[in-house]
Formats: sequence, structure tokens, C-alpha cells
Amino acid sequence: MKRTLALLGLTLAVCSLACAQDVAGDRVVVPARNTNHPRRVDASLLHGSITVKAYAGKEVIVETRGAGSSGRSDQTVDGLRRLDLPARGLSVEEEDNVVKVRMNLSHNANLVISVPADTSLKLHSLHGEIDVEGVSGELDVDSLNGAVTLTNVSGNVLAHSLNGAIKASMDRVDATKPMSFSTLNGSIDVTLPADFKANVKLTVDHGEIYSDFDFKLGGSITQTNDTSDGKFRVRIDRTLTGTINGGGAEATFHTYNGKIYIRKKK
Repeated sequence: MKRTLALLGLTLAVCSLACAQDVAGDRVVVPARNTNHPRRVDASLLHGSITVKAYAGKEVIVETRGAGSSGRSDQTVDGLRRLDLPARGLSVEEEDNVVKVRMNLSHNANLVISVPADTSLKLHSLHGEIDVEGVSGELDVDSLNGAVTLTNVSGNVLAHSLNGAIKASMDRVDATKPMSFSTLNGSIDVTLPADFKANVKLTVDHGEIYSDFDFKLGGSITQTNDTSDGKFRVRIDRTLTGTINGGGAEATFHTYNGKIYIRKKK
């Protein structure tokens, strides 16, 4: 059975009338109805940041913050103070331990989500940063225009940004699943456990690669082909392959404009 949660926020509207500059947001608590398997949170925004933090509780708590007037209109007109309204458009649905969060607004609406530590995440923002802290699970994180920061996370990570840096610090890695860190414009800075094992593919089109891991490099990727007009072509990519600690699941790091840092956790 699906449960759909919506917050009318009448008391929050009263707060906005009392203080035009401090616009309150919405808060939805999704109860833990099934604890037989871990939660999964699927959150998506058009404009705004997503922050997810692990906490000791069992519920998923979804809050919106800093989502009021755009600030482009006057604060006062003819001595009258503008009364800012809280943003609306938050939709939270839960079914079979999957919590889906959406914001149907075109202006900034920042999401703050508190989750049990073993929650898996699928996060997407079109214009905004994504921050995750203390979560262990499957993390699929994508920001089109914004940085991605993952702090003290565990499990496996698929992190992508079109325009933004990626920074990740991992306490533990799921050795059975692949990981990927990619951005078009930005650096990639990943800290991994000292016993991290992987088959690694590193690609930098305009930048350098730095690491304190002992890599066993396998060389660059070379593509050859014979064309129909009798020409022979060889293309050598700016891609390195190799292994860390004897190899393991695949780990891919790719940036077009930026540097790659792969650090050993101290």
C-alpha cells in the first residue's frame, strides 16, 4: 500500500507573516513501516541543493529550507513590507521502503534529508550542490551544475557532475560492486581505505593524476581500426588502466577539465 505524505504548513505560513525575512520550510517525517530491509531514498530537484545526513533514528525526515522569495522584488513599497510566503510543491511518497522526494518548483528549494545510516540513495539536482554524510549503501549521485561532496560514506558510489568538482571520503568500500566518479568540468578528489582493491581506469583529457596508492599500471588504452577506404588509424587515449592492491571490482575516474586525486585514508 502506498502512503503519500503532504505538509500543508499552515503554522509555517503564520511564521512567515511574523518575519518576512525568515521564511520557514516544510518538514515531513516518514515512519519506518518495514525494517526487514534497508531504506532507499530517491530525491530530485530542479533548482537547489540536496543535503543528506545519517542519524541514529529509524524515520526518514525531509525538510525544505531557504526556499522563499527570489529576492528580486522590493522588500518594501510605499512603506509596506513584503510578506514572503513559504515555498510549496514538496511531494513525499513511500512504498515498499522506497521514499520518493520531489520539488515541483522552478526557484531554489533546498532539501535537507535525515536518514538511517544504512540507507541507499539516488539523488539528482539540475542546478545545485549535493552533500552526503555518514551514509552506507548504494549511492547514485548526479548534479548537472554543482559540486558533489561525500563525507565518511561507505558502500559503493556512482557520482557524476557535469559542471562541478567531486570530493569523496569513504570509510569502507563494497568490494563486489563497481564505482564511478566522473565530471566534465572539475577536479575529482577521492579518499579510500588503505586496503582498497580495484581494477582502475583513469581518464584526464586536460589535467593530471596524483595518488599515494601503489598502482600497477597496465598502460594507456589504444584503439586501432582499418577503414573501408583502406586507411589505418591508431588512437591512444589519455587513459590509464591498472590495479590497486592486486585488483578487484572496477573503479572508474574521469574528468575532462580538472585533476584527479586518489588518496589513501590515514
